Amino acid sequence: MNKWDKKAKNYNRYNEDKNSFEQRVFLALNELKINFKDKTLLDIGAGTGVYTIYLAKLCSHVDAIDSSKEMLKILQSDAKSLHVKNISTYVTSWQEFEIKDRYDFALSTMSPAIKYDEDLEKLDKCAKTKIYLGWAGKRETHIIEELFEAHGSTYVAPNGALKVKSWLNKHRKFYQVVSFDEVKTRVRNYEESIENFTWHLDVRGLNPNRIKIENILKNYIDKDGNIVERTISHMNLIVWG
Repeated sequence: MNKWDKKAKNYNRYNEDKNSFEQRVFLALNELKINFKDKTLLDIGAGTGVYTIYLAKLCSHVDAIDSSKEMLKILQSDAKSLHVKNISTYVTSWQEFEIKDRYDFALSTMSPAIKYDEDLEKLDKCAKTKIYLGWAGKRETHIIEELFEAHGSTYVAPNGALKVKSWLNKHRKFYQVVSFDEVKTRVRNYEESIENFTWHLDVRGLNPNRIKIENILKNYIDKDGNIVERTISHMNLIVWG
């Protein structure tokens, strides 16, 4: 099974909470004068549609791609329940996706799909305006840091945004950046926490050891028997034409 398929059922889903992080991103795009009305959009690494569905309500059409079939099933289900009918989904990696037409916008949000220079080159050519949202070298979460150490590794925060800016600078492309800081607290029951942290270790190529995971999680159990995880992150929204 695709590792992201395992994550799908517990992954964030589209919602219209005006205080959500996603709404902060949409507000920033609006302040940058990005107009999606009646435009075409390619969403790379669309996942469950957290950003896709909102933008589909503005765009004429959206192509959403993701390597996880289960993620896209959730996107399709949520879009159907909201009567959003202008989204086409494709189960594919970014490297394997065949671009047939140039889009008005290409979007990649908090996704591992864009990894290498050739991925950025493909992104740069596929649309008039490119939008990238990713971690910028800071994602502090003490539980994961302890788990990595217990498994003989060191947790390194994702830095996709730094790589994108470096590539853009190298190719002398003008871009705009909006920075975001987010403090998120997640409360999960014990078994959900075991499953979540096992996945995080597995996706980073480590061999999860349940005993080691339990020994660390027991220090984070609250009075209700849940595990409370606090994460501090720094992200960059990068837009270029």
